[in-house]
Amino acid sequence: MQAQPRLQVERMGPIQQADVTFGDLTVIVGPQATGKSIFLQTLKLLIDRDQIHETFRHHSMQFSGRAEAFLDGYFGRGMAGAWQIEQSRLVWNGKRIQLPEYATPTKSPKGSKILHERLFYIPAQRVMSLPGGVSQNFGQFNYGDPYTLRVFSDAVHGLIQNEFGAKGELFPAPNRLNATLREPINAHLFGGNKLVIDDSDFTKRLALAIPGQSKPLGFLSWSAGQREFAPMLMGLYWLCAVRHPQRMSGKAQEEVIEWVVIEEPEMGLHPQGIAAVLLMVLELLRRGYRVVISTHSPVVLEMVWALQEFKKLGADESDVRKLFDLKATAPAKELGRTALEKDYRVYYFDRQHAVRDISNLSPGAEAVAESEWGGITGFSSRVNDAIASAVNRAAGVTG
Repeated sequence: MQAQPRLQVERMGPIQQADVTFGDLTVIVGPQATGKSIFLQTLKLLIDRDQIHETFRHHSMQFSGRAEAFLDGYFGRGMAGAWQIEQSRLVWNGKRIQLPEYATPTKSPKGSKILHERLFYIPAQRVMSLPGGVSQNFGQFNYGDPYTLRVFSDAVHGLIQNEFGAKGELFPAPNRLNATLREPINAHLFGGNKLVIDDSDFTKRLALAIPGQSKPLGFLSWSAGQREFAPMLMGLYWLCAVRHPQRMSGKAQEEVIEWVVIEEPEMGLHPQGIAAVLLMVLELLRRGYRVVISTHSPVVLEMVWALQEFKKLGADESDVRKLFDLKATAPAKELGRTALEKDYRVYYFDRQHAVRDISNLSPGAEAVAESEWGGITGFSSRVNDAIASAVNRAAGVTG
């Protein structure tokens, strides 16, 4: 049996020490500025090194081995200093890595280099890929803008201008997602409105067609959650709208995307909307992708905790359907069965300590990092304690 992928990082930016073994779904939690994004961007660089250099070269950006220039161009301006030559340490699947060496492609012969994308990355800044609802290509960004944002934006641009552009209606197109996935998105994210491509001013831009309204609603008039969700939906559409288990990203059948990273999928969304997105995550798992999520949402961890408890209790697919309020359709049953077969991991990133494995998510754990789910439920616990104290005090006064 092949070992699970493992990434170890020491003293890189705000990360003191991280030792992460990836499951089928790995969830990363922790406060802002604890290194979650730099960790995930490093994972992308380790997996897609030659493809990243080929993308930069295609856009006339060559760094000639200058490590600082490349690291700033990849991670974002000013981020090269996160790697300290004498202190930083990186180990990927047991192999020690010197990150500055990644400022150049591998030294293997050109024909043997992996130039297809294996990790699809949906960044937290995804709304910047659609200013005013108009997609942006790689070259419309500046040097020093994070590579993961630029390449995701370029992918969305290609989808809207080419693969999806001639369709007009993007959602709820029945041939893109099955009803199990489509109906919750329709109900909780678009409210029965249609996501369309409006080219009335000779520029293809996303808009919402509202029943009874002659003109579609412009992007900046949408809710914040809809604007955050739309570019993520484009990426998820592309990953899921294929018959094969995984999306091809190269010319040959074996050149497929194997990993998907989604940063903060919950941004701007109501809990019901987050649950609709999590169904899409389960669909990615069903299709064989290895998925990594960073999040600040208790809804995401509630799903992971529930699935792990179901597995311990010997639950079946009907329990998963009940969790998501799904009908007993064949796709929903298959989604539920697959969800119970997967391996789930959760890691807590903290500024003062080493990254901790809190995968059990036990509310009764001695370690606060686990019992409070990486601080996500900590405020709720304090609210309950404060209210209980006030109730007891008021009862003592009236008594």
